Amino acid sequence: MDKSSTIAQLNPEVGLLHGEPLQFDAKRLLFDGANGDYMPISSQLGVLLALSFRDKKGHHTTGSAAMVGPGIAICAAHVLQDKDYLEQITKGDATLVAQAPVLGGMLLWTVARVATVPDSDLAVLSMTLSSDFPADRRFAIASITTRMPAIGDELTLTGLSAIQRTTHISSKMNIEVTPGCVKGRVIDKFPDGRDRTMLPGPCLAVECEAQGGMSGGPVFDDRGYLVGVVSSSYEGSEISFVSHIWPALVRAKAWPVWPLAPYRVPTTGTLLQLGRAFGISIERPDAFELCVFKNDISLRYLAWP
Repeated sequence: MDKSSTIAQLNPEVGLLHGEPLQFDAKRLLFDGANGDYMPISSQLGVLLALSFRDKKGHHTTGSAAMVGPGIAICAAHVLQDKDYLEQITKGDATLVAQAPVLGGMLLWTVARVATVPDSDLAVLSMTLSSDFPADRRFAIASITTRMPAIGDELTLTGLSAIQRTTHISSKMNIEVTPGCVKGRVIDKFPDGRDRTMLPGPCLAVECEAQGGMSGGPVFDDRGYLVGVVSSSYEGSEISFVSHIWPALVRAKAWPVWPLAPYRVPTTGTLLQLGRAFGISIERPDAFELCVFKNDISLRYLAWP
């Protein structure tokens, strides 16, 4: 069993030398092996996050997320909306944290802002680092693609399922999670959404079963690009649904809150607007065109092969 540990820090920046450079590396993540093979949780280099809520009752690990930029992650919105967690966070009654296993340790993040994406099961998280910086000052983020996978394409669904969902908060906490890594082929596509509640946004049906707790976990195509996040799976069936990432790129504003100056200039905007200048890697950001209808200006997604 892999073990990763870290110590929570209120102000990890004090450990940096003035002007010490930080590096953000966009990664394409490929996973070898047969379907269902064990995946070392550190193999995603900090891209894969376990989402947890902390309130008076304890530490509740309930879902997963994907790191896509400096202090920016994407998850499934329904993970935040279950059990009124989002309302508790807004009121200050709960804190949302993310754990990212890396080689030789773990990064700890605290979510400062949540932006749910309209008409989709997606949310954008703005986070601050709450543990020591990596020794090499390098952070890994997922390389995003705007490509819509084709029927028959193989996707890899990943996530972290908690063995014990609720843990008593103490000075030393042990959080046990099972890494999920399943592969399946796309069997159907819903570019305009599958339903009005769980899957209102563009999504894919994949022939595999995702474990509980994998919701919000990153989904990669056969080139290692991030194409979306795990949204749902029918229990006992071999079909899972993946929310395509493109609405998160253009339909919600991100509010970066980290790193602090002098490393970044505070700014806001959609992930598409922030782009490479902020350290977000998007393949084919030109897959959108300006659309004007009755004085309403929006971006329309143009699928590409």
